[in-house]
Formats: sequence, C-alpha cells, structure tokens
Amino acid sequence: MRGWDGLVSSALLGTERRPPRFEELPPKIQEQLGEGGLLDAAALATLYKRAGRTPLEGLAPLPAAQGEDQPLPRPAAIRRLTAMLSGFQTTALGEWLRAADAKGWGVPPEQLPALADYARGRAEYRPLVVKAAGRRASWLADLNPDWRFLHEAVVEGNEHWTHGNPTQRRSWLRARRQSDPTKALEALEEVWPSEPAAVRLDFLGLLADGLPAGLGDAAPSADEVFLERALDDRSKEVRRAAAALLQRIPGSQYGERMAQRVWSQLTVSQGVLVVELPTGVTTAMERDGVDSQPKEGIGKRAWWFQQLLAAAPLATSELDYLQLKVEGCSPEVLQVAWAQAAIREQEADWARALLLSNARTGGRVAELLRILPPDEWVPAIELLRVRVDIADLVGGLPVPWPATLGTAVLDQLAKSGSDRRHARLASIAARAVPAEVLDHPITREPTGEEDTWRRRLVETLIFRREMYEELS
Repeated sequence: MRGWDGLVSSALLGTERRPPRFEELPPKIQEQLGEGGLLDAAALATLYKRAGRTPLEGLAPLPAAQGEDQPLPRPAAIRRLTAMLSGFQTTALGEWLRAADAKGWGVPPEQLPALADYARGRAEYRPLVVKAAGRRASWLADLNPDWRFLHEAVVEGNEHWTHGNPTQRRSWLRARRQSDPTKALEALEEVWPSEPAAVRLDFLGLLADGLPAGLGDAAPSADEVFLERALDDRSKEVRRAAAALLQRIPGSQYGERMAQRVWSQLTVSQGVLVVELPTGVTTAMERDGVDSQPKEGIGKRAWWFQQLLAAAPLATSELDYLQLKVEGCSPEVLQVAWAQAAIREQEADWARALLLSNARTGGRVAELLRILPPDEWVPAIELLRVRVDIADLVGGLPVPWPATLGTAVLDQLAKSGSDRRHARLASIAARAVPAEVLDHPITREPTGEEDTWRRRLVETLIFRREMYEELS
C-alpha cells in the first residue's frame, strides 16, 4: 500500500530522524487521520489494508476447457491417486498413471492441477502428466507459468513452430521428427543460423531419435550432411553434440575418419596389440570432438587415443582383441573405450564379451548389462555379483524387470533375514519388480519391529498389488 513503508521507517528510526509523510497515504486515510500522529496513521492504514480492495472491473470468465472421452476408474483407485498426491507412496505415482492409461482410464480433472505441480520440477513425470491432461493440457498451461510444460501436448499446425513458446516449438519439432523427418530437418535448417546456442543445442538433441541406420556406399543422408556442418558451429557444446550424433550413424564419414585414425595408431603383431599413442591433437581431430584436456587419472596421450577408439565403429571380428596382450598403453585404456562404443551402439556381443572377460570398463558394468537380452540378466548377475554389488547391477536396469529377475531378487531378500546390508537392494526391488510377482511369498511372511527395510518392502509390494487390482 502506498505510504505504508514510510510509516514503518518512521517507527523504526524515530519520528525525529524520519518524520512521517502522511501525504503519501491514500486520501481516505488522510481524511480520517485529521490531527492524529504516527500510531493513529498506522492503525488506520492497517484497517485500510484489511478492508480489502476495490473490485476489479472488466474481467471475463475463463473459457471452458475441452472435455474428455475416457471414463474414470473406480473410486478406490481415485482415492489411492489422491493419497499419492498428498505424499503417501508417491514414488508409485508414475506407475499408477501408466497403468491407468494402459487400461483406458482417465484422470479426474480436479487432480490435474496437483499433478501439474508435482511434475513441474520432475522432468521424468512430465510426459505422463501431459498425456493424462489430454485436451485440457494447453488450457491448464495458460493458467500458470509453472505449468508451461503442458504445452508439449499441442503440436498441430506450423504456427507452434513459427510463433510458439520454447516448449511448444520443441514439442512440434519432436513430433514432426517422428512423423516426417525430412520436413523436420528442413524446418530446423531454416531457423538454425538465428537461434541462440542453447536453443541450437536443445534442438540438436531431438535428432537423436530417427537417425539413419546407415546407407552403405550410398551418398550421405541429409542428417549426416547437417551434422557435419554443425561440427563447425561457433559453440563448443553444439560441436560436441553433433559429433556424438555422428558416432551413432553407421557407415558415416565421421566414423570412417575415426577408424582411420585408430588404425594408424594400432596394429596387431604376433598376437600383441601394439598402440602408438598420438603425439598431439590436430585441428581436424578437435573439429571431430576430441578433447585435448585429459581427465584426472589418465595421461593426455592415452586420453586422446581413448577418445578416438571410443568414437570408432565396432566390428565383431575384433572381439578376440580383448584376449590379446597390449603394448604401448594400459589395457584399461582400450577396454574403457570399447565399453563406451558398445554402449553407444547397443552392441550385445561386445557387451557380453567385456563382461565375461572381467574387463575394466570405467564403472560401466551396469550399462553393459542392460544391453544384454533380458533373459540373460539373471545368469550374468550371478557371475558379476562376486565383484560388483548386486544393487549397483540391478539399479540401472529398465523397469519393470522381467519376472525371472524380480522373483530371483525377492527370493534372495526373503532369505536375508534382517541384514541391513540388503536395505538398498530392497528399496530398488520394491519399485522394479513387475506386477506379476507382487504376490510373492515374502509379502505374507511376518516382519519384526527391527526389520525396517523389510517392512517397507512388503508395504510397497502390497500397495502396488492393490493398486493394480483397483485399476483392473
């Protein structure tokens, strides 16, 4: 309120040091104040503030949101959703939304604001909330700046690309990339020179889905040509992102350049891998994303070679190199690079060979494990757990797990008593085991007062089982 801060200053500093300026107060207060002093003015100003404000004029009611066709689930399921949004077993919220969508259930409209609030700081939940909001997504996004991500639901029409906000433009490009990759790339090329570096980097990441699978001896694809040009971008982050995408295009010119560099430094002689480490980083190497500054714990020449090998295409014929003696550098330099390449290419043969050979992979054992077919996870984990904590192994696997893995982990936890060393594994398993094993015998076994992690595991499994029953 106008004049209030002046009264506060006069009260704090004293009227001699800061005489009150009653003329700054609203006219109505001045009329009632008369010859009154500071305290009278403060009392009147307080009442004035509490009395409210003049009603706003010229307001129009909000337009009605579009309706939805999906039916709502039974009341018990809605009550469970409400409980999760209130803080109880909240980590199952995403699973509830996915299960409800799979069954064809909608979300009560009165729950959408709470869902939007929950997802605004949790990017992994945003696609689920956007889908749950359906036709109401854009309507809600316009009501609250914190819900701007709901604009991702609006992708129809080119106006969202030309005149939309950043979220709408990103959503439009992602959707167009899926439906018409050529048109999406043409639209991106048209605006590319005028976009800020951060926007260029963001848009570049959307090209990861739909990269060409390789054309052999044919001419480079439009994606490859565009990304090659991006290697000359003025932003280092954009250049490195372009290089990372080019690494994922089989048969690309980028991959050929990296392979040539590797084989100019690597030879096989009498059953030995001989490595001649690079003596420097050329301008061409820097253009292709090679970082000249080494990471801690590795020499700069070894670091340069490791980057070259990690970016070069893998070949199944080279799997036997894992068993060869290495000269010229530590075998770990090659093993880490091959692990990075196997993860990039999602190459199961290389992942399997690296895991079985006990290669040093720079802490990427779990990432290599998830490349294997799911039916190999249980036997692979049994071999790897002697050197890697099982919680580290399974914690990086996609959820829900296969039933075989879920059963195996719950069987182990059932035999573990109250050993607190299994608390982390139990916390992971509680959310990761699939719906078909939620009725595991461990849920019917008694738990002691000291078995905190065990009790939480059982409570979560039962909560999830009841959730699926309500949504069935």
